[in-house]
Amino acid sequence: MREEPTADTMSFTWRRLALIGALAATTALTIVVGVSDPHAPLVYPTRFLIWNLFLAWLPLLIACAFVIVRNKLALIPLGLAWLAFLPNAPYLITDLVHLGEGYELWRHILQYGFAAWTGVMLGVVSMRLVHRRIEADWGRAAGWAAVAASVILCAVGVVIGRFQRWNSWDLVTRPDAVVAQTMGWVRSPFAHVQSSGVAVAVAVFLAAAYLTMWAYESIGAAGH
Repeated sequence: MREEPTADTMSFTWRRLALIGALAATTALTIVVGVSDPHAPLVYPTRFLIWNLFLAWLPLLIACAFVIVRNKLALIPLGLAWLAFLPNAPYLITDLVHLGEGYELWRHILQYGFAAWTGVMLGVVSMRLVHRRIEADWGRAAGWAAVAASVILCAVGVVIGRFQRWNSWDLVTRPDAVVAQTMGWVRSPFAHVQSSGVAVAVAVFLAAAYLTMWAYESIGAAGH
């Protein structure tokens, strides 16, 4: 005889659907604001934002696979792929650099704002999924170590994407060049004050955003 779903199970399912729906809604809103621009539909900045949003969704999709897969050996390539694409999510914050003066400035502010919010949420949710899986399999210390490492590597990834103009695909096609240029920056952080400052700011912001979700989740659990 099939078991009937409990109220808790139904609530959990609806919450997951609401989460995906909300992220999809802000993604769609970003695109609609750009496409509806009467002066330049489907060109700058909409096209590159659509591409960046697509890349920002990849770490969440990989994190979902990370949670579902049962073979622990398969977690290694999935984890590496997730780390490679994770910086694409908070990277959307840095797209605000493209804001300029103009009649449609308000439209671009909304568009970049929606994109930045969506990117941060996609990154934080994917981090939470990976954190919970690692904590369940290897313990609390390993879970938080993974979070700390992902925050640091994510900040580095944003910098090499924004300032050095590498992308996630270059890690596969030209890993030696990416590593060499990145290590040059890491060895002399004070010689690149702007990029180092951005790295610190992104790391602090991403960590704070993640801790906000983690703490709120704990508050919600305590209320039941």
